[in-house]
Amino acid sequence: MPSTGLTIDTATFTDNPTDYQVEFAGTVDGEQQQFAVKYSALEALAGEQTLDDPLSVAQAQAARLTEAAGKALDRGQASELVTIGEGDLL
Repeated sequence: MPSTGLTIDTATFTDNPTDYQVEFAGTVDGEQQQFAVKYSALEALAGEQTLDDPLSVAQAQAARLTEAAGKALDRGQASELVTIGEGDLL
């Protein structure tokens, strides 16, 4: 799925501490797509070892997460939930 036209709905950010990730929805070329970003990737974005509030980091980094989400999609992840990792931040 190409990343052309990817937008993130920042109102959908939810913390999932059980899986150590923040989940959110986006739209890719008019199609709804679910994403998750691991806490480790958020820590890399924030430059902090531990996160007190992963949701605020995700919201503050929405532009960079959009780019990383596009890279995760370009890797060819064909699943309901596309997971963004540290490698997608490069």
